[in-house]
Amino acid sequence: MTVDRIVAAAFELVEADGLEQLSMRKLADRLGIQAPTLYWHVKDKHDLIDLLAEALFAGFSLDQLPDTEDWRDGLSSFGHAFRRYLLSRRDAAQILANRFVLGPHMLTHLERLLGWLRRSGLGDRESADALIMCLVYIHGFVLWETTPMSGPVARGEAPRNYLKEVHEELQGLSREALPNTVALADQLTRTGNDERFTFGLACLLDGITAQTRP
Repeated sequence: MTVDRIVAAAFELVEADGLEQLSMRKLADRLGIQAPTLYWHVKDKHDLIDLLAEALFAGFSLDQLPDTEDWRDGLSSFGHAFRRYLLSRRDAAQILANRFVLGPHMLTHLERLLGWLRRSGLGDRESADALIMCLVYIHGFVLWETTPMSGPVARGEAPRNYLKEVHEELQGLSREALPNTVALADQLTRTGNDERFTFGLACLLDGITAQTRP
């Protein structure tokens, strides 16, 4: 029994049933071992998620990003690539949200990202806060777009069909009582999270840029 084998089995369970359904008992059963043997390697589910977080960082290569000295281009490329990566792994954003695990792969990411921010002209405190804000935005956006938007969607209805129904309801509302909501019904229910993410990331980077000015 190795930690790598435990992590691999845990990811298999997450992919099949989701993070909420992951338990130490199910993991022990998956590995074909008794629970005491598993607890010998991993103290509890909290420590297991720490291991999953570090493994996720290990699976995302910074080498895929453009080799640039421009901090804004670097962070923008990271944001888009990291979002795509999180979307490719079930509940990855939930695993990483607010996880601060000092494994070697997470530290490698921190060093690269903080280097871009410090070169921007931000102070030390602002660089650290800006990094956290970027990660919160990426994780939060992925959590938002991967969480069922309603009970019917959670039970299996296609999100696109549900949005059509919501669109019809919004257009049927009183234009006198809710003029802005009705006017923006098309925009509120349109698909296209790539565009939304790009817009939000640009706004965030604009805000950071403004902080670098004397």
